[in-house]
Amino acid sequence: MLLDGGSLYDFAAWNDAPFTYPPFAGLLLAPLGLLAEDPVRILWTAATLGVVIGLAVLARHGEGLRMVKPTLCVPVAALLMFSSAPVSSNLRFGQVSVALVVLVLVDCLNITPVRYRGLATGIASAIKLTPMIFVVYWWISGQRRTAANAIATFSACTALAWLVLPHESLRFWFTEIWNVDRVGNIATGGNQSLNAALLRLGISDSWRIVLAGVIGLAIVAIAMVRASRAYRNREPFAATVIVGAAGLVFSPVSWTHHQVWLVLAGLLAVGNRRGTMIWFGLVTALMVLPITSLGAGLPTEVLTSNARLLLAVAVACAVPFAALTVRRADDVATPAGLSVNQAADCADARCKATRHTRPPTTVAAIPTSTPSPTTSSTPATSTSRNETSFPPSTTGSSKPSPRTG
Repeated sequence: MLLDGGSLYDFAAWNDAPFTYPPFAGLLLAPLGLLAEDPVRILWTAATLGVVIGLAVLARHGEGLRMVKPTLCVPVAALLMFSSAPVSSNLRFGQVSVALVVLVLVDCLNITPVRYRGLATGIASAIKLTPMIFVVYWWISGQRRTAANAIATFSACTALAWLVLPHESLRFWFTEIWNVDRVGNIATGGNQSLNAALLRLGISDSWRIVLAGVIGLAIVAIAMVRASRAYRNREPFAATVIVGAAGLVFSPVSWTHHQVWLVLAGLLAVGNRRGTMIWFGLVTALMVLPITSLGAGLPTEVLTSNARLLLAVAVACAVPFAALTVRRADDVATPAGLSVNQAADCADARCKATRHTRPPTTVAAIPTSTPSPTTSSTPATSTSRNETSFPPSTTGSSKPSPRTG
């Protein structure tokens, strides 16, 4: 429609769903309009399948998978993903939520060099605004270069959309972004945000806005504290999932295809092996079964219709993940006066210096004559070359070391 001179925000799909993303998303996807519809459907589905497999590879960092054989981590994660309602919804409706989660994880799991972290999330935020919550997390946890990179990338992508699509940008940023009702009936069970739960409870609009804002911000604040603690404990995967869950609660609309973060939460460790297995089973049941519609008309409807929202709140604020309570013995605090990113740079430099430094060599002095039994011998002396040593790097690593116990 955009290539034909129409407006992005006048478009409606076969199910009457409108285009609700920022103009940069339309600009990025516009070349697909040059292809026939059937080939695009096939290519998009194949690409989504590949992205889900890529997400399963990233999800191997989940603590809960450490009790599984390493060779089974990715298959277990992939099986969970493909059987879940959020991934099924992404495939059914051709959504981009799984791809956005992957972009965020690429930055949060320290896969890219420090100077490039945040770029992927900046692009994701220009496609859909919700990933911007991770900028707050990075800033609070001391990863301020990553936060700045994300903001700069988001601004650049948005500015590009303004240059190419000025009328669409004006319409979105000053009109459509505030029109939440245009996305459909947001009071249905498919929307598991706090705002939707208050709608289902029949709260008046004036009180709903206040309650959603106050309670939502409180949940986000608690999640940021927990995520920062997990990051300091060198568990960036857990930290990312906690922030993602808080974003689902706070966003006005959190459809089923947005809820990928809750599926990933099932891969986190809770207490011992038994606790982790119980948690995995509970999350799997909630995210695979149509739990939000099973209790319709029953006395428990208020709970079942908001089950995934309650799960998101629990992940963000309450569940005692092992990542929050356990620290490794070799974990070294960030030096005073340095940010986390600066410390990571220093650690990387120390690692390079260590690799290029010869190991210490000890040379024993050879006595010039054999001491007589009656003469006290002078102890052999030794000299040590290259005694400089460097502490091991404790930051900047994306793969956590195994935990025992």
